[in-house]
Amino acid sequence: MKSVDALERAAAFVAEHGDERARARADALLGRGDASGVIAALDPDPDDPPQLRAALAVCDDLRALADPRVEAWIGALVRGQSADGGFADGAPLPARLFETGMIVGFVAKTRYARPEVLHAAGDFLASHWDPDLVREGSWNAIAAYAHFFANADHDDADAVLQWCGRELSRGFLTRTFDAVRTARVLCYCDAHGLPGAEIGVGELVVALITEQAPDGSFPAWEGEGACDVVTSTLDGIVALRRLA
Repeated sequence: MKSVDALERAAAFVAEHGDERARARADALLGRGDASGVIAALDPDPDDPPQLRAALAVCDDLRALADPRVEAWIGALVRGQSADGGFADGAPLPARLFETGMIVGFVAKTRYARPEVLHAAGDFLASHWDPDLVREGSWNAIAAYAHFFANADHDDADAVLQWCGRELSRGFLTRTFDAVRTARVLCYCDAHGLPGAEIGVGELVVALITEQAPDGSFPAWEGEGACDVVTSTLDGIVALRRLA
C-alpha cells in the first residue's frame, strides 16, 4: 500500500536526520519501539507550560495520555489557569486563546480532567469567540478552537466546529495549509473530519503522499504552527497512522 511505503520512507528520513528522541518517537509511532521510554525521556520543566504542553502533545500522538506521568504534568499546568478560565495570563489575547485551547484540549482527552477546569476554559474561549478569528486563515485559532471543542462538551461546540471545519477546508483547498498542517488539526481532534469540512479523509491521505518528498520527508512549515522538517515528518507519520 502507498501509505505503508510513505510511512517507511518517513521513518527512514527521521532515522537519518533526527536526533535520538526523534528517532525513538518515530519507532514508537510505528510500533517498533517503547512509548514509555519516549515519555520518560521527555522530562519537562514543571514550571514551563510550553514544555508541559509539548510533552502532552507527544503523549497524545503515542496514544499514551493514560501514562501516570501525565497526571503530574496536567496538575502543574492547571495550577496556572487564570481566574477567567484561560491560560498564559499576561500574554496577548491570540496567544492566550491558542494556549488555552491546546492545553485543555489535551487535558480533556485524559482521565485526569476536572470538570471545573474544562468548563472554565470553555467559557473563556466562548467569550472571545468570533468567526473572524478563523475566517482570516489563522491556523493557530483553528487548531486551538477545534482541539478544545472537539474533545470537551460545551453549548457552543457545534457552531464553533462548523466554522473551524469550513475554514480548515478552505485553507487546505487554497493551499494556505499543506496536507500535514491540515491533518495535524484532525489528529488533535482525534477525528477523520470536522462538521462543515469539504475535504474527505481519502483526499487528504492522497495529498499527504503526494506532498512527501522523494527522501521521505514532509516540508518544513513557517508561520503559525511553524516546525522544522524533522518535526513535520513526525507529524506526517502521525497523520498517516491515524488517517490512512
